[in-house]
Amino acid sequence: MKEEDTRERILNAAKEVFSKKGYSGSTTREISLVADVAEVTLFRHFETKNNLFYETISTFIVKPMLNFNTSKENENSEQFIQKIIGERTYTLRKNRELFICTIYESQYNDEIKEMLKSIFSKVFDEIMYFMKGRQIDSEKESFGYLSQVILSTIVGLIIFESLTNSDAFRDSRKLYETIKTLI
Repeated sequence: MKEEDTRERILNAAKEVFSKKGYSGSTTREISLVADVAEVTLFRHFETKNNLFYETISTFIVKPMLNFNTSKENENSEQFIQKIIGERTYTLRKNRELFICTIYESQYNDEIKEMLKSIFSKVFDEIMYFMKGRQIDSEKESFGYLSQVILSTIVGLIIFESLTNSDAFRDSRKLYETIKTLI
């Protein structure tokens, strides 16, 4: 079996176990059983449980959140912002349990809290960078505020949906319109 396949199986198993049991409630033994690999193989790939957690978050949340598909240059500013909101919301919805686990665990683990802060800083910076690059109609300093509003709205929405089992804002266009009225 290829090393890449093994790594991917371990990450998928880690996502499943961390999502169900949280970071603290999960063991590397459990994850290796779900991945159908020896625990030593898991450690060969990730060295520590913390590294595995970080890579799981990075694979399923951070990288997709930082993937800005800018192939459609003919999109106007509103379409572009709607796309940013839609893609980030989709990523967090798809990985909701893992995301909620990360937020929960960050309350008790300073290393995870710092990791989460780093993730959101990167996403915030990328949103701001792409809005500046697209020359979205806005004053220079308001890019930061707009990025904060977008990111905090998406994160709050996922938390709200998790607590209420509601998907009231499925349409990113409607979510954008709501944000636009607040700005």
